[in-house]
Amino acid sequence: MDRRNFLGLGLAAPLASSLSLPARAEPVRPMSRAARAGFLPNVPLLAHTGETVHFYDDLIRERTVLFNFFLVGCREGRCPLATANLRAVQNLLGERMGRDIFFYSITLQPETDSRQVLKEYAEAFDVGPGWLFLTGKKADIELLRRSQGYVDNDPQRDRDLSNHIGMARYGNDRLERWGAVSVSSQAENIASTFKWLTS
Repeated sequence: MDRRNFLGLGLAAPLASSLSLPARAEPVRPMSRAARAGFLPNVPLLAHTGETVHFYDDLIRERTVLFNFFLVGCREGRCPLATANLRAVQNLLGERMGRDIFFYSITLQPETDSRQVLKEYAEAFDVGPGWLFLTGKKADIELLRRSQGYVDNDPQRDRDLSNHIGMARYGNDRLERWGAVSVSSQAENIASTFKWLTS
């Protein structure tokens, strides 16, 4: 029996399904240069919503984002002020939040800031859609912090976590545009940074 007769018998489809051939998927865009260079490590994290996510693949790839590091138990009071300020930015961005702009706040104390602690913190600030508070393994959080350059050459100063909480990184992975902004800047100034990140 030649190939044409075999296909004509209608046996090709059952054979293909029995081989469990994968469905044709949309091509995945290659990692951005920043991700390939190690600036956006794909570490696993746990969101305050209970989801396990990977930093680059699930949160950054193809998105416009702002992310910062913070402490729930911030002694100086800077983190609550920064979070309140970012909450005002979220209001200014309106419907774009959770649709084409996403915020991520990453704890620098994963050993104490559990998912439940982050959930209560997020609820206290009444954060809306498009903003996740994240924790994870200490080594993975440390890798993220260092990949963003929040490092001091003096080991004693580097251990002081309050030295690493004043700035946020923002950018568009698809367009490969990145910058940094002080989380204590006026909310209008932070919101305006997203104007040059649109395609």
